[in-house]
Amino acid sequence: MAANDTQQASSPAGTDERVRQRQVWLTILIVALSIWVALEFLTPIAWAAVLAIAQWPLFRRALARYPERAGLLAFAFTAATALLVILPLSLAAVSLAKESDTALAWLNHAQQSGIQMPTWLPALPLLGSRLASYWQQHLGTPQAAHTLLGTVSAASVISWTRSIGSEVARESALFLITLLALVSLLARGQQIAEKTRVIAIGMFGNFGADFVQRIAGAVRATVNGTIMVSVLEGSILGVGYAVAGVPQPLLFATFTMILALIPFGAWAAFGLASLILMGTDHILAGGLLFAFGAVVMTVGDNVVQPSIIGSAVELPFLMALVGAFGGLAEMGLVGLFVGPVIMAALLLVAREWLEQAPVRPSPN
Repeated sequence: MAANDTQQASSPAGTDERVRQRQVWLTILIVALSIWVALEFLTPIAWAAVLAIAQWPLFRRALARYPERAGLLAFAFTAATALLVILPLSLAAVSLAKESDTALAWLNHAQQSGIQMPTWLPALPLLGSRLASYWQQHLGTPQAAHTLLGTVSAASVISWTRSIGSEVARESALFLITLLALVSLLARGQQIAEKTRVIAIGMFGNFGADFVQRIAGAVRATVNGTIMVSVLEGSILGVGYAVAGVPQPLLFATFTMILALIPFGAWAAFGLASLILMGTDHILAGGLLFAFGAVVMTVGDNVVQPSIIGSAVELPFLMALVGAFGGLAEMGLVGLFVGPVIMAALLLVAREWLEQAPVRPSPN
C-alpha cells in the first residue's frame, strides 16, 4: 500500500519532468528552424539590434517626454539613422563620380607616356638609385606602364561599376530590412527588455539579469565609442588634408571616418594621402601629414576611445583585436561591434565559473 502511494506521488513529478524535457527539445527545434529560415536576414537584424541598443538611452528620454508617440519617435530615430548612413556614402559616391573623368584621363596618359617618377626618389640615401632604376624600368616607359595598366580601360571600369552597382542594390535591400527592424525594436523596446530580463532570470538566475544588462552596456559603449572616435578622427584628419593640400580632402575625410571603424583602417587612408603628396613632389607636406595622422590615431585609439567606452568592455588587447577582426571576417561591418561583445560575454561567463569553482588547497 505504501509502495503504491509512493509511486502515485512520484508519478506526476516524473511526468512533469518528461514534459519539461520535451518542451525544451521543442524549443530548441523551433529556434533552430527559425534561424535556418531567417539565416539570410540575421546580419541586418543584428545591425538593427546593435543600433537599437546604442540609441536606447536617448530614445527612452524622448519617450518619457512623449509617452504616447512611441511609433512616431521610433520612425524619427530610424530616419535620422538612415540619413547619418546615407549622407556620407552619397557624398563619397558623388566625389568619386566627379573624379572618374580625371582618373580615366590620367590612366590614358600613363599608358601612352609612362608614369612620371617623383624628382626626390633618386636623391634618397642608399636605395635611391636602385628605386629610380626600378621605377624607370617598370613604370617610367610607355611599354612598362601599358604592361602594368593595360588591362584597365574604360570598358573594364564600366563592367566593374556594374558589378558594384548590383552589390550596392543588394546591400540597400538589406539596409531597408535593418531600418524596418529598427523601427519595431525601438517601438517595442521596453517590452522586449522586460521579457528578455525575465527569460534570463528564469534560465540563469540573478547572473542572467546581470549578464544581459552588462552585455547591453558593452554593445552601447562599443558602438557609441567607436563611432564617436571615428568621426572625431576623420574630422581632425580632414582639416589636415585640407591644410596639406591633398586633392579632394572632403572625400578623404569621409573615407577616413569609415575606415576608422576598422582597427588600423584609418592608417591606410592618411597613408595613401601622404603618398599622393610625396608622389607630386610635396615631400615635407606628405611627411608632416603622416606624422600628424599617426599622432591623431594613437591618441584617439589609445586615450580617447578607452575613456569613452570606460569599464563597460574590460577586454585584454588580444581578445579585443580577435573579436574585432574575427567579427569583421564572419559578419561584415556589424562584426566590428558584435565580435568584441561576444568576447566580453565569454569573459563574463568565464569569471562566473571561476567564482563558483571551489578553492582547493594546493598540494605541498
